[in-house]
Amino acid sequence: MTSNALVPLLKELDAWSLAGRDALFWWRDDDAAHPCPELDELLNMTNRYGAPCGLAAIPARVGEPLARRLESEPLIWILQHGLAHVNHAPKGNGAWELGLHRPLPQVLADLRQGRDILSGLFGKRFVPVVVPPWNRMDPALWPELPGLGIRGVSAGYRRSGPTPPPGVRVVGVPCDLLDWESGQARFSGETRCVADLVEHLQRKRTGEHDPLLPSGILTHHLEMDRAAWNFFETLATALARHPAARWAVPPEIWPEEART
Repeated sequence: MTSNALVPLLKELDAWSLAGRDALFWWRDDDAAHPCPELDELLNMTNRYGAPCGLAAIPARVGEPLARRLESEPLIWILQHGLAHVNHAPKGNGAWELGLHRPLPQVLADLRQGRDILSGLFGKRFVPVVVPPWNRMDPALWPELPGLGIRGVSAGYRRSGPTPPPGVRVVGVPCDLLDWESGQARFSGETRCVADLVEHLQRKRTGEHDPLLPSGILTHHLEMDRAAWNFFETLATALARHPAARWAVPPEIWPEEART
């Protein structure tokens, strides 16, 4: 990583310092299922940099091995990545697990089943937040979420979207460390990642976004190349050193008394 790549971010954090305010960040990683060397690398990062991570786990694929592996990892929290990360949409309609290509009661039953699996395996480490596979969830599901005990959604970052029902907080991830457009995941590039974070921070600082909304950083541990991890390490080091930067943990982002 170039020595001056983080300069715009550091200048923006300096502006938060001058205002006497904390700039909140959070880290989400998707597609957790089993213990593996790639997950070990992520866990090493959380401990090395004191960076808590919301691990979006696929309920139908997880089991006791993952629960045991995470027992001694205090900086890991579990989010719900659908049920099985399976596409139910007809060909040509994109990839949807949480669309209405099946009856609504069946989709809701999947969410309920996934919630119960993760709650049973991870207990209080599970935060009932849905991370829709492929960042897609039909708007018809939103009003049903409180009845399922779900208090949050985290999908791809968009400036507009469905209005969540009371008690459901939406928190996206404006900085995705991987570029998926080529069909093969690769590092998005330091310029793009820094620019995405700076833009989100500026919008919060100037009142265009809720200043208490954490600026999200997205990884996929199974797909991360070395360049992406190197950037994350440099970023995490800089955030640890800057007095205005603070990591938020998922139970803080989505407390039991949820706010919207």
